[in-house]
Amino acid sequence: MKLITTLSGYPELQEIDAIWSGYDEPLAAKGAELAANAASSLKIEADAGPEAFQPYLDAVGLILLHLPVFTDGRPYSLAAMLRQHYRYAGEIRVFGDVRREQLDHLHRCGITSFVLNQDEDAASALGQIGYFSKWYQPNISA
Repeated sequence: MKLITTLSGYPELQEIDAIWSGYDEPLAAKGAELAANAASSLKIEADAGPEAFQPYLDAVGLILLHLPVFTDGRPYSLAAMLRQHYRYAGEIRVFGDVRREQLDHLHRCGITSFVLNQDEDAASALGQIGYFSKWYQPNISA
């Protein structure tokens, strides 16, 4: 898998074996409850409500947001909510139907790393972050 990360401040390309690379296998937030065991990462589905993940935000360093189809805007909103409302400062990684054209917008919502679709050209995707020089909306940063 190809991962683009901006944790260093600049987009970097990495090869990874699992979407949670660098962290423990994630807990999964699908409904209103999570397993009580500790993990360093948390997987959140696009339809999850805050009650599913809020109690675990202080304990995890990586949040995996699932983007089921590229037209689904819920992961954008979840990332913005995690950064603005819950003040989550850890890594937010998006996976699923992630296309290079989305990277700049996803990054502005607070997402710091991206697992690209297998058919996406990772080298050209690196230039997508910071592609636009002017915005109407403020940037949401980690």
